[in-house]
Amino acid sequence: MSPEFYDLSRLFTLRDRLQSLDGAAPPVACLLSTPLHLPPQRLGVLCGSFNPLTLAHVVLAQHACRTFHLDQLLYTVAKVTVDKERVTGMGLEDRLLLLLLHVEQQQHLGVALVNRGLYFEQAQAFQSLFDTRVELFFIVGMDKLVQILDARYYQDREAALDQLFALTSLVVANRGDMARQAFDELLQRPDNQPYRDAIHFLPLPGSVTDLSSTTIRKVVSEATNLSAHVPAEVARFLTEARPYAAPGGDTENGQEDEIDAYAVRLALFDRLAAVRDWAARHVDFRQLLAQALAPDPRGRVLRGATTGRALRALITG
Repeated sequence: MSPEFYDLSRLFTLRDRLQSLDGAAPPVACLLSTPLHLPPQRLGVLCGSFNPLTLAHVVLAQHACRTFHLDQLLYTVAKVTVDKERVTGMGLEDRLLLLLLHVEQQQHLGVALVNRGLYFEQAQAFQSLFDTRVELFFIVGMDKLVQILDARYYQDREAALDQLFALTSLVVANRGDMARQAFDELLQRPDNQPYRDAIHFLPLPGSVTDLSSTTIRKVVSEATNLSAHVPAEVARFLTEARPYAAPGGDTENGQEDEIDAYAVRLALFDRLAAVRDWAARHVDFRQLLAQALAPDPRGRVLRGATTGRALRALITG
């Protein structure tokens, strides 16, 4: 098992960062990864839920950095968007942890959080974060470009798009059947032509254009080679933690409902967060999870703890 997946201190810190962002406050971004020695002059922002991070995200980041000579690209999670979705699959702390593990040895990549979902507000947040004029490039797919340009999402489309493109450019990757022809046709429309110079097409290999997080969540239990779809550290986590799997094979006395291994991980983490100072010093999360997943009386009692105090008493008793 990979010890980095069970680092309570790091997971608690990520929870703190998530909870500290106020969606009602002015636009703000925070950097979770190690900053560059010098602020980037050309910054890419790839915003998503990363549930999970896939090789399509990785290839998109690599191509964008190389093609547009970016000093750094930040995988970014928007707090306001996350709060509105029904969080399924991986918990937010685990998504951020995997992003951080992925970028650790790659100086040109980083991880950030923002408190707003609209791109022009995110652009304001990143300009403030680096306290300097940064040339921003938001990396999106064709499906997102269609949404950005759709008048249905705005009270004043022209004003909103003028604000957006005054602060950033868009780098648009093909998605499935939505390739260069669809891109050109969209931007040839009279209402889109004023923004044409700030929107750039980025072709990706056909091997990743149909690969999505949704697809991974559906097929992960059947996939025999996860590393063909997700980075190595993500593949290990999906295999160990099983966030998208149906409840596992362990049962309660062979009769009751099967044990959902990932639900147990999330529940234990919530309980430990309530007694975090003690837990960070004294709890081996990996060992505790193994004990809680056992189909025996001890495992059943640990899974049944409803508060942090109760779980602490079970561990120390």
